[in-house]
Amino acid sequence: MTHRVDRFGVDWRLRRVLVVGLGKSGLAASTFLAGLGCRVQVTDHSDEDATRQRAQQLRDVGLEGIELGGHTTQQLRGCEVVVVSPGVPESAVPLQWAMRQGVPIMSEIEVAFRFCRAPIIAVTGTNGKSSVVTLIQQVLTSARRSAIACGNVGIPFTQILPLVRTDTVVVLEVSSFQLMRCDTLHPAIGVLLNLGVNHLDRHRDRRSYIEAKARLFARQTPQDAAVLNGRDHEVVAVGGRLVSRRIWFGENRDNPEAFTLDRATCRLFPETWQAVLQVTRLAGVPDPLAVQVMKEFRGLEHRLEHLGTIRGVQIINDSKSTTPDSLLYALQRCRDGIVPILGGRDKGMDFDVLKDALAQKRIRGLVLLGEARHRLRTLFNGTPPSRECHSLQEAFEEAMALAHPGDTVLFSPACASFDMFRNFEERGRAFKQLVEQARGQTAANAR
Repeated sequence: MTHRVDRFGVDWRLRRVLVVGLGKSGLAASTFLAGLGCRVQVTDHSDEDATRQRAQQLRDVGLEGIELGGHTTQQLRGCEVVVVSPGVPESAVPLQWAMRQGVPIMSEIEVAFRFCRAPIIAVTGTNGKSSVVTLIQQVLTSARRSAIACGNVGIPFTQILPLVRTDTVVVLEVSSFQLMRCDTLHPAIGVLLNLGVNHLDRHRDRRSYIEAKARLFARQTPQDAAVLNGRDHEVVAVGGRLVSRRIWFGENRDNPEAFTLDRATCRLFPETWQAVLQVTRLAGVPDPLAVQVMKEFRGLEHRLEHLGTIRGVQIINDSKSTTPDSLLYALQRCRDGIVPILGGRDKGMDFDVLKDALAQKRIRGLVLLGEARHRLRTLFNGTPPSRECHSLQEAFEEAMALAHPGDTVLFSPACASFDMFRNFEERGRAFKQLVEQARGQTAANAR
């Protein structure tokens, strides 16, 4: 049974807690807190079917103070703690009220940490987090260690707490939004993979985004380890002010602690491979075992996911790509002869960084869709040639028409999905369905 007293000696029984946002983490936090004996209230501005279904799950276990479709002051009165989901902006009414009243605001990650007695390996960065978290967990499991992957990778931290023993290693993916509301999180090993451009719609500026990421190391001591990308100058700058032991990966010749691995030994992007190996070394796993697990890794769904070929054209689903940096990352993994499909909800990011990268690759043409398509077409101004589409189906058909045998159709949107889909997973599934339909039609035509 979960202890009701956290690691700081605070008894949470009967505490009045307001959970803001009823996504996956909000549902998990509400269930966990109710199990501690907290008096839980829940509020979400959404009244969509998925939100109502989660609300019903809470009512089924006895929670009644649930408000959907907006926020009222009734839910705020007497609140002692606010627990916020990562998708809730700082401008949300309950958060503004809590800040004015001096009520503590915590992320679901912060709540879970306070009740976790196991060691934590926490991973953040702009790109590659989920793959690194999954690989670390798989390597540790292969070494017969108890390890659970959770956090932004898909399973909320509070949801897995009942499964965590003191000898379990929690491998945690953490976003900048979650870190903004983590005041006590203290990972034994913290990993910062890279610092690209992201979430400028939610952070005041790039400096605020970097500072949010750096909070991962705020509670570390000299006995802890920070695993850092020595090729990213902004990560190097963050590393320069840490008190924890710094372990570098990447190819930074100015840093004697950095090292390089042979990129030909693994399908993984080199920085992914190197980061995982440094972490598993710290965990005492022999290199040959870690290397074997990584060689066998086939990747995660919607993340540079190879969908095979149609008429000699390779097709890649990278729906998880929501930033220009993630598209750059994908382009580096593709040989020349590429038809990128990009666009979606514009988060106000700087797409100029794509110009040079696209100029250095042989691009057949750009296929643009979503709210950002007009801005993207104006930005590229015909170099490379671009075509605007109004649906994902039209975009896929256009990309296949542009591609030659031996080329790659790369679905890497570099934008959020919310203009057309609920999330990147739904967007990726829709793309994969289009690919399967096209494959079936091609097979039928060949008969």
